[in-house]
Amino acid sequence: MKVYENAFNPSACEMLHYLAVDHHERTNDGSSTFDRPPHNRRPLTPLENAIDSALTEMGDETKLVEYWSRDEYMNVDAHTDIDEVMLEEKGKLRCPLESHVLYLEVKDGIVGPTCVFPGEQIGWGQNEQNGNKNKEKELVIVPAVQGRILRFSGGAMHAVPNPAHRWLMSKEEEKALRDEEGNSDYEEWLDEEAFDDMDEDDDCDDEIERSVLLFNTWADEEPGPQGVNGDSATGALPEGIELSKEDAAAFLKSQEEQIFAQWEEEYGKGYQAIICNPFSEWKAVSIQNIEEARSVGDSTSPETVNVSLMGTKKRRLYPKQYAALQGPKDQVDAALREASKVSGVRLQIDD
Repeated sequence: MKVYENAFNPSACEMLHYLAVDHHERTNDGSSTFDRPPHNRRPLTPLENAIDSALTEMGDETKLVEYWSRDEYMNVDAHTDIDEVMLEEKGKLRCPLESHVLYLEVKDGIVGPTCVFPGEQIGWGQNEQNGNKNKEKELVIVPAVQGRILRFSGGAMHAVPNPAHRWLMSKEEEKALRDEEGNSDYEEWLDEEAFDDMDEDDDCDDEIERSVLLFNTWADEEPGPQGVNGDSATGALPEGIELSKEDAAAFLKSQEEQIFAQWEEEYGKGYQAIICNPFSEWKAVSIQNIEEARSVGDSTSPETVNVSLMGTKKRRLYPKQYAALQGPKDQVDAALREASKVSGVRLQIDD
């Protein structure tokens, strides 16, 4: 995995935030796909141009990109990005090649780390189920910093705990927090059907807390995620609408004449105001390893890290709704609250 500073300048991040909000509002579920030049058959939006510019600077030549955004700091349990329709219809897990987080706006006082488990591919505990006896789990903690890009394997499990130290809470503290969030029955939360009914967007407000643009690249030889379409602003028809070739062409022309002219006026020719900085100006951020996970042995007060997992057993590929790990709690706590430094730690599986 890679972390880069100064991928985008602050003014570009601010403009991208508002473009991301507009994109979210005009799409069904907030996500879209696009083909990158020279494979695109429709013009790219400014947002898509910005994503394409970053991938180009990173040397990524993948054709298909899926993207979406969030502007509130909400708790997101550990999961892998997948083709949701394929899981629902065929019970299979299919993941992107690479996943990315671009941090656009971060409110003062909010850390909002992205936590990545590089070794946990597709589902939790697959290494052990496949006969790997290694009882260590690598955790990389990446604080949210404006203009920073995080790039990691598309199959890796990742999460955004809110509050940052959520995984270090006792079960009683976790229950109280779930109560505050509107899920009054902790035991019910552990039930799969109740979990599926939870809405990640509940209780969000209009204030910018942690604005991120997320984008995945998908393998060239495979189709993109099912049910995710192009941005209707570029002439991609909204889902469920079919037009004749003549009407579709007229629709595209209308979009180009109105929206694209406005975008070019606002962001300049080629949308130069919002494309990324040259790669020579990016700064690679190293992962600083904190104290290695300690063996708890016969300790009467184990230092536990409880990682909440998203979704049903079919998605998480693990029998429990959470995974209990052990390690240097104080150091993990400090890393989760760290404002900028990227930290790595190895935790032990709690048998």
